[in-house]
Amino acid sequence: MQNKRNVSLNAVRVFVLTARHLSIVQAAAEIGVTPSAVSHQLKKLEGELGVALFKRSHNFLDLTDAGRRFHDDAAAAIAAIDRSAEALSRDQNEIVVRVSVSLAVRWLIPALERFKALNPAARVRVETKTGSNISLGSGDLAISYHRAGTSPADGEWLAADMSRSVASPALLAACGYVRAADLEKVPALQCAVDNWDWTLWTRTLGVERSAIQIQHVFDTDDAALHAATAGLGMVLAPSFLTEREIRSGGLVVLPGFGPVDLGHYRVVFQRHENRMTRKFRKWLGEEMQRMV
Repeated sequence: MQNKRNVSLNAVRVFVLTARHLSIVQAAAEIGVTPSAVSHQLKKLEGELGVALFKRSHNFLDLTDAGRRFHDDAAAAIAAIDRSAEALSRDQNEIVVRVSVSLAVRWLIPALERFKALNPAARVRVETKTGSNISLGSGDLAISYHRAGTSPADGEWLAADMSRSVASPALLAACGYVRAADLEKVPALQCAVDNWDWTLWTRTLGVERSAIQIQHVFDTDDAALHAATAGLGMVLAPSFLTEREIRSGGLVVLPGFGPVDLGHYRVVFQRHENRMTRKFRKWLGEEMQRMV
Protein backbone atom coordinates (compact mmCIF):
# COMPACT_ATOMS: atom_id res chain seq x y z
CA MET A 1 0.00 0.00 0.00
CA GLN A 2 1.31 3.45 -0.95
CA ASN A 3 2.10 5.66 1.99
CA LYS A 4 -0.04 8.77 2.41
CA ARG A 5 1.72 12.09 2.05
CA ASN A 6 2.40 13.86 5.33
CA VAL A 7 1.42 17.49 4.76
CA SER A 8 2.03 20.25 7.31
CA LEU A 9 -1.23 21.98 8.26
CA ASN A 10 0.70 25.14 9.11
CA ALA A 11 2.25 25.14 5.64
CA VAL A 12 -1.21 24.74 4.10
CA ARG A 13 -2.46 27.69 6.11
CA VAL A 14 0.49 29.81 4.94
CA PHE A 15 -0.20 28.71 1.35
CA VAL A 16 -3.87 29.73 1.54
CA LEU A 17 -2.91 33.13 2.94
CA THR A 18 -0.26 33.69 0.27
CA ALA A 19 -2.65 32.62 -2.48
CA ARG A 20 -5.23 35.11 -1.20
CA HIS A 21 -2.76 38.02 -1.39
CA LEU A 22 -0.58 36.66 -4.22
CA SER A 23 2.20 38.25 -2.19
CA ILE A 24 4.70 36.61 0.14
CA VAL A 25 5.42 39.98 1.80
CA GLN A 26 1.73 40.66 2.56
CA ALA A 27 1.18 37.13 3.82
CA ALA A 28 4.20 37.44 6.11
CA ALA A 29 2.95 40.77 7.45
CA GLU A 30 -0.49 39.35 8.25
CA ILE A 31 0.83 36.47 10.33
CA GLY A 32 3.76 38.40 11.81
CA VAL A 33 6.70 36.45 10.39
CA THR A 34 9.46 37.22 7.91
CA PRO A 35 8.98 36.72 4.15
CA SER A 36 11.78 34.13 4.21
CA ALA A 37 9.78 32.10 6.77
CA VAL A 38 6.76 32.15 4.44
CA SER A 39 8.93 31.13 1.47
CA HIS A 40 10.34 28.25 3.54
CA GLN A 41 6.82 26.97 4.36
CA LEU A 42 5.75 27.20 0.72
CA LYS A 43 8.80 25.29 -0.52
CA LYS A 44 8.23 22.70 2.20
CA LEU A 45 4.62 22.23 1.10
CA GLU A 46 5.55 21.97 -2.58
CA GLY A 47 8.13 19.35 -1.64
CA GLU A 48 5.59 17.38 0.39
CA LEU A 49 3.02 17.49 -2.42
CA GLY A 50 5.52 16.99 -5.21
CA VAL A 51 4.07 19.79 -7.37
CA ALA A 52 4.73 23.48 -7.96
CA LEU A 53 1.95 25.60 -6.49
CA PHE A 54 3.15 29.03 -7.63
CA LYS A 55 4.64 30.59 -10.73
CA ARG A 56 7.47 32.88 -9.68
CA SER A 57 8.92 35.61 -11.90
CA HIS A 58 10.87 38.47 -10.30
CA ASN A 59 8.27 40.26 -8.12
CA PHE A 60 5.34 38.48 -9.78
CA LEU A 61 3.52 35.60 -8.08
CA ASP A 62 0.64 33.57 -9.47
CA LEU A 63 -0.93 30.17 -8.89
CA THR A 64 -0.20 27.26 -11.16
CA ASP A 65 -3.13 25.13 -12.34
CA ALA A 66 -2.28 22.61 -9.61
CA GLY A 67 -2.00 25.41 -7.08
CA ARG A 68 -5.40 26.76 -8.05
CA ARG A 69 -7.04 23.36 -7.66
CA PHE A 70 -5.35 22.77 -4.32
CA HIS A 71 -6.33 26.25 -3.10
CA ASP A 72 -10.03 25.70 -3.86
CA ASP A 73 -10.14 22.71 -1.52
CA ALA A 74 -7.58 23.88 1.02
CA ALA A 75 -9.14 27.32 1.57
CA ALA A 76 -12.52 25.75 2.30
CA ALA A 77 -10.92 23.24 4.69
CA ILE A 78 -8.96 25.91 6.57
CA ALA A 79 -12.10 28.06 6.88
CA ALA A 80 -14.02 25.07 8.29
CA ILE A 81 -11.25 24.37 10.82
CA ASP A 82 -11.19 28.02 11.89
CA ARG A 83 -14.97 28.04 12.33
CA SER A 84 -14.89 24.89 14.43
CA ALA A 85 -12.02 26.16 16.59
CA GLU A 86 -13.73 29.49 17.15
CA ALA A 87 -17.03 27.81 17.98
CA LEU A 88 -15.31 25.73 20.69
CA SER A 89 -13.77 28.85 22.21
CA ARG A 90 -17.13 30.63 22.46
CA ASP A 91 -19.97 29.73 24.76
CA GLN A 92 -23.51 29.01 23.63
CA ASN A 93 -24.72 32.53 24.40
CA GLU A 94 -22.34 34.36 22.06
CA ILE A 95 -23.46 35.29 18.56
CA VAL A 96 -21.23 36.66 15.81
CA VAL A 97 -23.16 38.48 13.10
CA ARG A 98 -21.51 39.91 9.99
CA VAL A 99 -23.27 42.82 8.34
CA SER A 100 -22.61 45.88 6.19
CA VAL A 101 -21.56 49.08 7.93
CA SER A 102 -24.72 50.94 6.87
CA LEU A 103 -27.15 48.22 7.96
CA ALA A 104 -25.34 47.82 11.28
CA VAL A 105 -25.23 51.53 12.12
CA ARG A 106 -28.71 52.44 10.88
CA TRP A 107 -30.77 49.40 11.83
CA LEU A 108 -29.19 46.48 13.67
CA ILE A 109 -27.24 48.24 16.44
CA PRO A 110 -30.10 50.59 17.45
CA ALA A 111 -32.41 47.57 17.67
CA LEU A 112 -30.09 45.27 19.65
CA GLU A 113 -31.32 46.46 23.04
CA ARG A 114 -34.72 44.94 22.26
CA PHE A 115 -33.07 41.56 21.64
CA LYS A 116 -31.10 41.88 24.87
CA ALA A 117 -34.29 42.64 26.78
CA LEU A 118 -35.72 39.34 25.54
CA ASN A 119 -32.47 37.39 25.99
CA PRO A 120 -30.37 38.91 28.82
CA ALA A 121 -27.71 36.20 28.64
CA ALA A 122 -26.97 36.80 24.96
CA ARG A 123 -23.71 38.43 23.87
CA VAL A 124 -23.79 39.75 20.31
CA ARG A 125 -20.60 40.58 18.42
CA VAL A 126 -21.23 42.67 15.32
CA GLU A 127 -18.58 42.50 12.59
CA THR A 128 -19.10 45.26 10.03
CA LYS A 129 -18.00 44.79 6.45
CA THR A 130 -17.98 46.91 3.32
CA GLY A 131 -19.89 45.93 0.22
CA SER A 132 -23.22 44.18 -0.10
CA ASN A 133 -22.60 40.46 -0.54
CA ILE A 134 -21.36 39.77 3.00
CA SER A 135 -19.83 36.32 3.38
CA LEU A 136 -20.56 34.13 6.38
CA GLY A 137 -16.91 33.32 7.07
CA SER A 138 -16.43 32.28 10.70
CA GLY A 139 -19.54 34.15 11.85
CA ASP A 140 -22.77 32.59 13.07
CA LEU A 141 -24.94 34.69 10.78
CA ALA A 142 -24.43 37.14 7.94
CA ILE A 143 -26.86 39.56 6.34
CA SER A 144 -26.18 39.94 2.63
CA TYR A 145 -27.79 42.09 -0.04
CA HIS A 146 -28.81 40.97 -3.52
CA ARG A 147 -30.04 43.05 -6.44
CA ALA A 148 -33.51 42.57 -7.87
CA GLY A 149 -33.71 39.64 -10.25
CA THR A 150 -31.13 37.50 -8.48
CA SER A 151 -32.06 34.32 -6.63
CA PRO A 152 -29.22 33.13 -4.35
CA ALA A 153 -29.49 29.56 -3.13
CA ASP A 154 -28.12 30.23 0.36
CA GLY A 155 -29.87 31.73 3.34
CA GLU A 156 -33.41 32.85 4.02
CA TRP A 157 -35.32 35.95 3.04
CA LEU A 158 -35.13 38.86 5.49
CA ALA A 159 -36.61 41.93 3.77
CA ALA A 160 -37.21 43.58 0.44
CA ASP A 161 -35.33 46.75 -0.44
CA MET A 162 -38.29 48.96 -1.30
CA SER A 163 -36.25 52.09 -1.84
CA ARG A 164 -37.59 55.62 -2.04
CA SER A 165 -35.92 58.82 -3.22
CA VAL A 166 -35.34 61.03 -0.16
CA ALA A 167 -33.82 64.46 0.35
CA SER A 168 -33.72 67.25 2.87
CA PRO A 169 -36.76 69.58 2.78
CA ALA A 170 -34.36 72.55 2.66
CA LEU A 171 -32.78 71.22 -0.55
CA LEU A 172 -36.16 70.64 -2.20
CA ALA A 173 -37.23 74.16 -1.31
CA ALA A 174 -33.99 75.63 -2.63
CA CYS A 175 -34.33 73.69 -5.88
CA GLY A 176 -37.97 74.67 -6.31
CA TYR A 177 -39.14 71.06 -6.27
CA VAL A 178 -42.94 70.79 -6.16
CA ARG A 179 -43.88 67.77 -8.28
CA ALA A 180 -42.35 64.86 -10.22
CA ALA A 181 -41.72 67.04 -13.28
CA ASP A 182 -39.17 69.00 -11.20
CA LEU A 183 -36.90 65.97 -10.69
CA GLU A 184 -34.11 67.32 -12.91
CA LYS A 185 -33.74 70.30 -10.55
CA VAL A 186 -32.59 68.10 -7.64
CA PRO A 187 -28.94 66.89 -7.55
CA ALA A 188 -28.49 63.17 -6.86
CA LEU A 189 -25.98 61.22 -4.77
CA GLN A 190 -24.27 57.98 -5.77
CA CYS A 191 -23.60 55.16 -3.30
CA ALA A 192 -23.85 52.11 -5.60
CA VAL A 193 -21.32 50.96 -8.18
CA ASP A 194 -22.24 52.22 -11.66
CA ASN A 195 -25.41 53.81 -10.27
CA TRP A 196 -27.30 50.59 -10.97
CA ASP A 197 -29.89 51.57 -8.33
CA TRP A 198 -30.75 54.90 -9.98
CA THR A 199 -30.86 53.15 -13.36
CA LEU A 200 -33.34 50.54 -12.08
CA TRP A 201 -35.36 53.21 -10.24
CA THR A 202 -35.79 55.37 -13.35
CA ARG A 203 -36.56 52.39 -15.58
CA THR A 204 -39.19 51.04 -13.19
CA LEU A 205 -40.92 54.42 -12.81
CA GLY A 206 -40.63 55.38 -16.48
CA VAL A 207 -38.37 58.34 -15.74
CA GLU A 208 -35.73 59.57 -18.17
CA ARG A 209 -32.31 58.44 -16.94
CA SER A 210 -30.90 61.85 -17.88
CA ALA A 211 -33.08 63.39 -15.15
CA ILE A 212 -30.66 62.00 -12.53
CA GLN A 213 -27.64 64.28 -12.25
CA ILE A 214 -25.01 62.84 -9.90
CA GLN A 215 -23.24 65.52 -7.87
CA HIS A 216 -21.35 63.56 -5.20
CA VAL A 217 -20.20 59.96 -4.78
CA PHE A 218 -20.03 57.94 -1.53
CA ASP A 219 -18.95 54.38 -0.77
CA THR A 220 -21.64 53.52 1.80
CA ASP A 221 -25.37 54.14 2.15
CA ASP A 222 -24.79 55.61 5.60
CA ALA A 223 -22.38 58.25 4.27
CA ALA A 224 -24.75 59.12 1.42
CA LEU A 225 -27.67 59.49 3.83
CA HIS A 226 -25.66 61.82 6.05
CA ALA A 227 -24.86 63.85 2.94
CA ALA A 228 -28.53 63.91 1.94
CA THR A 229 -29.49 65.16 5.41
CA ALA A 230 -26.87 67.90 5.00
CA GLY A 231 -28.61 69.01 1.80
CA LEU A 232 -26.07 67.76 -0.74
CA GLY A 233 -28.55 65.78 -2.83
CA MET A 234 -31.22 63.11 -2.99
CA VAL A 235 -30.50 59.43 -2.41
CA LEU A 236 -32.29 56.07 -2.65
CA ALA A 237 -32.90 54.10 0.55
CA PRO A 238 -35.49 51.79 2.16
CA SER A 239 -37.58 53.08 5.05
CA PHE A 240 -35.76 51.08 7.74
CA LEU A 241 -32.49 52.91 6.92
CA THR A 242 -34.07 56.36 7.04
CA GLU A 243 -36.52 56.00 9.94
CA ARG A 244 -34.63 58.38 12.25
CA GLU A 245 -34.28 61.16 9.67
CA ILE A 246 -37.83 60.84 8.37
CA ARG A 247 -39.21 60.97 11.90
CA SER A 248 -37.15 64.05 12.79
CA GLY A 249 -37.91 65.82 9.52
CA GLY A 250 -34.29 65.78 8.38
CA LEU A 251 -35.32 63.87 5.25
CA VAL A 252 -38.57 63.66 3.30
CA VAL A 253 -39.73 61.40 0.50
CA LEU A 254 -39.84 63.19 -2.86
CA PRO A 255 -43.51 63.87 -3.67
CA GLY A 256 -44.72 62.15 -6.79
CA PHE A 257 -42.62 58.99 -6.55
CA GLY A 258 -43.39 55.71 -4.82
CA PRO A 259 -41.01 53.01 -3.60
CA VAL A 260 -39.21 50.72 -6.06
CA ASP A 261 -38.10 47.13 -5.40
CA LEU A 262 -34.32 47.29 -5.88
CA GLY A 263 -33.39 43.98 -4.26
CA HIS A 264 -33.56 42.10 -0.99
CA TYR A 265 -31.65 41.16 2.16
CA ARG A 266 -30.97 37.55 3.19
CA VAL A 267 -29.74 35.93 6.39
CA VAL A 268 -27.08 33.26 5.87
CA PHE A 269 -26.29 31.01 8.84
CA GLN A 270 -24.17 28.04 9.80
CA ARG A 271 -25.61 24.60 9.17
CA HIS A 272 -25.25 23.66 12.84
CA GLU A 273 -26.51 26.66 14.79
CA ASN A 274 -27.02 26.78 18.53
CA ARG A 275 -30.20 27.74 20.37
CA MET A 276 -29.25 31.40 20.89
CA THR A 277 -28.39 31.83 17.23
CA ARG A 278 -31.78 30.42 16.24
CA LYS A 279 -33.44 32.90 18.60
CA PHE A 280 -31.47 35.75 17.09
CA ARG A 281 -32.32 34.71 13.54
CA LYS A 282 -36.02 34.54 14.43
CA TRP A 283 -35.79 37.94 16.12
CA LEU A 284 -34.16 39.49 13.04
CA GLY A 285 -37.18 38.54 10.95
CA GLU A 286 -39.64 39.81 13.54
CA GLU A 287 -37.75 43.07 13.99
CA MET A 288 -37.59 43.71 10.27
CA GLN A 289 -41.32 43.07 9.92
CA ARG A 290 -41.91 45.61 12.65
CA MET A 291 -39.91 48.21 10.72
CA VAL A 292 -41.26 47.81 7.19
